[in-house]
Amino acid sequence: MFPAQSISLLGYICYPNDPKKREQLVELLRDWGNGAQVVPKGLGRIQHEWIRVADILHHYYDLHQGGHQTRRGRASVGKAVALVAANASSWGTGKSILWKLWSKYQDVAHVVTAAVLVAAEVKHRHRQKPFRRPLYDLVPFQLVMFVPELIIAVALEFQRFGLQNLPYSRDEPSLSLETLWQIPSDCNVESIVPPVRQLRTQDLIVLNKRRAGNRGTGRRRKVA
Repeated sequence: MFPAQSISLLGYICYPNDPKKREQLVELLRDWGNGAQVVPKGLGRIQHEWIRVADILHHYYDLHQGGHQTRRGRASVGKAVALVAANASSWGTGKSILWKLWSKYQDVAHVVTAAVLVAAEVKHRHRQKPFRRPLYDLVPFQLVMFVPELIIAVALEFQRFGLQNLPYSRDEPSLSLETLWQIPSDCNVESIVPPVRQLRTQDLIVLNKRRAGNRGTGRRRKVA
């Protein structure tokens, strides 16, 4: 039997903006305890979207924690999107799509990023020393079901970062205080600090090009 909290958590991070689909997913997952084996519709697409959102937030975290771009407005979600778009080679990774995905999952991005990061670490350890669970079972969705406390522990640090970090020239944090799915302070789980990855040479090149003015055409107010 999967913990009840993991089922509710999956409902939120799969459908943060769609209560009806969220309720349907929760009911389906509860049926798994009675032997049902129906796979949620669109699960593959959702996890693919999670990976993109996790890339954005983790890159943002890396930029900030590494002290990058301090002279050019500091780290930002926009710079993280630029890096993800430049490094990705698969379909559906253009900047406009990445921004849409960020908007869709922004309020649960800390949990999504934690799930993707934990899944990647578990797969890495599995390849080094295989254990009983097959590799195809170790996907973000399943890891939320298996180890919700671990996901929450990692998500707590991403939540702290997103709520305390103020982007340059803004008076609101990167994650919204009003709409974010906040992990309760009394959840009896200690946060786990995720790894800070080093920027590669090609990442610096992308940021330097962006600094040189390759930022696209912004909206301009017409002057009468």
